[in-house]
Amino acid sequence: MAPDRRTFLKLAGSVCLMPEASAVWWEAHTLLRGGSLGRVVFCRASRSNERWLRFLLDGATPICERTDGDELVLCGTEATLVVNRLGYRRFA
Repeated sequence: MAPDRRTFLKLAGSVCLMPEASAVWWEAHTLLRGGSLGRVVFCRASRSNERWLRFLLDGATPICERTDGDELVLCGTEATLVVNRLGYRRFA
């Protein structure tokens, strides 16, 4: 189910106001929307990156484990995506 326009605008506005918002998160979002990971079933997120889950997954949070590292790992049915503020890696 796609989010409504109001939800999208609120989310986009809040992301743009965050100082650490960068192209990396937008690229990861686009990659997820393209379906290259399949359905995300598990994730590992640090406390600092946990807030990006709603942006990346449109609010549908899978089973999530907290980590001490500074990265977000999304395990999908087709591939795994590792995102941090320096970039992202996709493993098929």
